[in-house]
Amino acid sequence: MKKITFYSTLLITLLSLFAFKNSLVDIDLIKIQGGTFKMGSKDSDGLADVDEQKEHTVNLNTFEISKFEVTVWEWKQFIKANKMKMPEKPTWGWQDNYPVNGITWNEAIAYCNWLSKKEKLQPAYTKKGPNFVCNFKANGYRLPTEAEWEFAAKGGTASKSFKYSGSNNLDDVAWHKGNSKGTPHTVGTKLPNELGIYDMSGNVWEWCWDWYNKDFYKLEKGDNPKGPEMGERRSVRGGSWDSQQNYVRPANRISTEPNKTHEFYGFRVARTIVK
Repeated sequence: MKKITFYSTLLITLLSLFAFKNSLVDIDLIKIQGGTFKMGSKDSDGLADVDEQKEHTVNLNTFEISKFEVTVWEWKQFIKANKMKMPEKPTWGWQDNYPVNGITWNEAIAYCNWLSKKEKLQPAYTKKGPNFVCNFKANGYRLPTEAEWEFAAKGGTASKSFKYSGSNNLDDVAWHKGNSKGTPHTVGTKLPNELGIYDMSGNVWEWCWDWYNKDFYKLEKGDNPKGPEMGERRSVRGGSWDSQQNYVRPANRISTEPNKTHEFYGFRVARTIVK
């Protein structure tokens, strides 16, 4: 009887470990059907900042983007595997289902490459001198471009032209300064947008691939744009738990140096669909 109990316990333990191991790489991706959309904001939009203008037509190929922001739990697996330390602990502590925060752009792309290798995919990023290069033909994980991010946030080809990502009522879809009580919240606890993606308005700001240039929209070519060739700051999108309503609109843009961060910076991952 003791032997049966021992082997039953061992089997349960092994099955639990197997399930745990596989959960670490279970990234839930949403397929975003390619299409054409209006990126940026109209000149007549009184809420828009100058770097959102001019509004211009952009064509995008089909791609994938994660349903949720990268969580504290997922980030912990990355730092354990690479013998790194967590960012400075926030006042609310590390809650596993919260979006990870305090992440630099450089750390975000390192996570993408690590996850690609873990899943035996081709990493998207390599370093060329002091700069990083993205291979958009690789099947591994990467950060979305600004255009991909905004297209997904606006609902893609299913867009209903909401003011925020998924609704005209901000409280339905976002944790922001007016309702967050000074902290992020568990991912996916607000309503999703038209494509089933959560928290593209609010919760944490999300790093994108692109170098930031406030005037680049005036020159940008509309075929799968990937931003300026060079720059000093990387683009960040979506607003956070600490943002006023105007900053959580899908067209809003801010930027930060890639080796710096804030307590409200996180990210989500994307992937090229390789034919």
